[in-house]
Amino acid sequence: MTPLLLVEDSDPDAEALMRIAKRMPLPVPVVRVRDGENALDYLYQRGGYADAERPVLILLDLHMPGIGGREVLATLKADPALRSIPVIIFSSSVEVEDVDGAYADGANSYLFKPEVGPQLQATAEALHAFWFKAARLPVSQAQEPEA
Repeated sequence: MTPLLLVEDSDPDAEALMRIAKRMPLPVPVVRVRDGENALDYLYQRGGYADAERPVLILLDLHMPGIGGREVLATLKADPALRSIPVIIFSSSVEVEDVDGAYADGANSYLFKPEVGPQLQATAEALHAFWFKAARLPVSQAQEPEA
């Protein structure tokens, strides 16, 4: 089953998101990688990700050590084989240059990542409601809509 790919270097943030995801009726599993290098290895099925399935959606942290989210996004959107995968930037940054730059690089959405707690829960629920209930994904990645 095609997963949602979570690219997040912060263990507390990733663990909180994974706990929230387990309580939601997500139609896809969540797979986490810890940085941009692993995200690209996953997407290009390199190394330990040779059998990785193409994600239906990517939730991408912006500021990570090594290869950052903007570089991952630019690489993905420059590749005709991968550019149709929706990418949501999930960052605690509200800097205009981060938001504008992410959209300029092809992000499909930019969500502010709140602190772990009720606001993170609300943001995850909004993400779920939009991307897995209201939105339609590209045909090659389509999931059955919920009734």
